[in-house]
Amino acid sequence: MSMLIKQMPGRVESLHELLTFIRTEANKKGFSEDALNRIELVAEEALVNVFVHGHAGNPGQVEVRCLISDNPSLTVEIHDKGVSFDPLSLPDPDVETELSKRKIGGMGVFLIRKMTDGVSYRREGDNNILTMTFLNR
Repeated sequence: MSMLIKQMPGRVESLHELLTFIRTEANKKGFSEDALNRIELVAEEALVNVFVHGHAGNPGQVEVRCLISDNPSLTVEIHDKGVSFDPLSLPDPDVETELSKRKIGGMGVFLIRKMTDGVSYRREGDNNILTMTFLNR
């Protein structure tokens, strides 16, 4: 298994280039246009969370890794040295209550959970690592 890596400053100005990198690798794997849009949406949600919450006031670097293997899936890892935080520890938001009465926040992580085929978080030293897997069906 090999890996392609793109490292950029951890700020919103890096978003477009990082998403283009991920989309290009997913496209090479033959994902449909619908799947490419889903992958891009999920990656955007995860990266914006890192930029806004993990690097508030201190951009640092974000590293995106696309793991390349013979199988048709795509695995994307987002590495950052931001605040230690497991986004998967958040409870699912209340989607039943009337919209005007719901608590703000949590929908992005909910989307990440629902729109990936596998997602995990780990902390290695001072690195947050969010791993998202997408199957090419």
